[in-house]
Amino acid sequence: MQESDAGDATPEDAFAKRIERLRDLHPSDVAEEIEDLELDEIREILRDLDHDIIADIIPELPQEVQTDLMENMRVERVSEIIPEMYSDDAADALGDVSPERLQTIMEQLPDEEMEEISTLMEYPEDSAGGIMQREVHAIKDSLTLAEARESIRLAEDQEDISAIYIYVVDEEGRLKGVLRLRDLLFRDLSLPVRDVMITKVRSIRAAADQEEIANLFQKYNYSSLPVVDDFGKLVGRVTSDDVLDVVQEEATEDMHRMVGISGDETVYTPWQRSVRNRLPWLCINLATGFCIAWVISMFEPAIEEYAILAFFLPIVGLIGGNAGNQTLTIVVRSLALGEIEDREWRRLLIKEFFTGCTTGFAVGGLAGLVSWIWIGKPILGAVVALAILFNMIAAAAAGVLVPISLRALKVDPALASSIMVTTTTDIVGFFLFLSLATIAIAAFNL
Repeated sequence: MQESDAGDATPEDAFAKRIERLRDLHPSDVAEEIEDLELDEIREILRDLDHDIIADIIPELPQEVQTDLMENMRVERVSEIIPEMYSDDAADALGDVSPERLQTIMEQLPDEEMEEISTLMEYPEDSAGGIMQREVHAIKDSLTLAEARESIRLAEDQEDISAIYIYVVDEEGRLKGVLRLRDLLFRDLSLPVRDVMITKVRSIRAAADQEEIANLFQKYNYSSLPVVDDFGKLVGRVTSDDVLDVVQEEATEDMHRMVGISGDETVYTPWQRSVRNRLPWLCINLATGFCIAWVISMFEPAIEEYAILAFFLPIVGLIGGNAGNQTLTIVVRSLALGEIEDREWRRLLIKEFFTGCTTGFAVGGLAGLVSWIWIGKPILGAVVALAILFNMIAAAAAGVLVPISLRALKVDPALASSIMVTTTTDIVGFFLFLSLATIAIAAFNL
């Protein structure tokens, strides 16, 4: 009987049960479950959820999905959801919407929401202003502690109030300090806020780069930081969850750019856009490949006479490329974290030179020994060993100089550095190996 009842369950019943289950999940879990569905399916699911729940789910979805939802949901529905979202999340969700659609949505929003979102969208996406929350509660420094506590109690949205500190501003809205909540609990309530507040407070400018902000949070373990404009007025705050997103975004962007992929490409990016992002760098890579082929062609007589030399070209190139990318990864990461100052590159170059020499002796010696045993020609083993040694030294130098030079030229050091370093090590490695082999053929009849 029970099996019959279960079999009689309609698709509508199954959908209703799914909606009930989703209501009990964390927004991140809901987003993970629905992000791979077709847009119509996602809209159908969201249609049966409350506005405040949807407002928490949308920021957890991939950017492309957020944009599709904002473009295709009913404007009336969007205008009910956006006010439930934090201002920074709302600005991100609307950031890639077409101008016509954006204007239509903004006209439906309350004036306060429209002003906050418009202000955020004026800042660059990778700046403090672009990632901050406008929802920030501040109290005047002219109040007493009793008046400050009453101001906090009457705040419309107490979720926006930091659990540890309350920002203090003057009559013009300029940031003057922070007030600890424990002072509101244990100090004499008749004391003025300005006599109790902490005046040494770190803030960030709205134009500050998000990498700089991430470094501050990592160094000082902040939970949030106030954001001020050029006149010192409090305009918002950056929270640790925003910075976690920044760290992930910057790491992904650097990883992508090191191999010539746009930093904003994901698995959800349309294939046409992926082609546009990747094709230019693949063409550049093709050009470098012809340069490498030209270097090899210079030694065509030697290769024709001793075809066995071709066996060792991939080994020399592979070892050099890997060594260069090892150095490159360390340098690019250190540049991103601000660990390398402009005048420190020489010290780093010397360090990597000795590293390249040591690893080159070890790997080159091992490769030369194996080559000698394999082919039975000690001179060939010596050529392989020397070529790998010098190529690993060149790889270490390229791994330092390429990103440092790009930064000096005001270019992102992660921008296809891997392609440039690999090309350098291939050209240098092949030239060294074939040159040494040519000399060995003439001198020792290799």
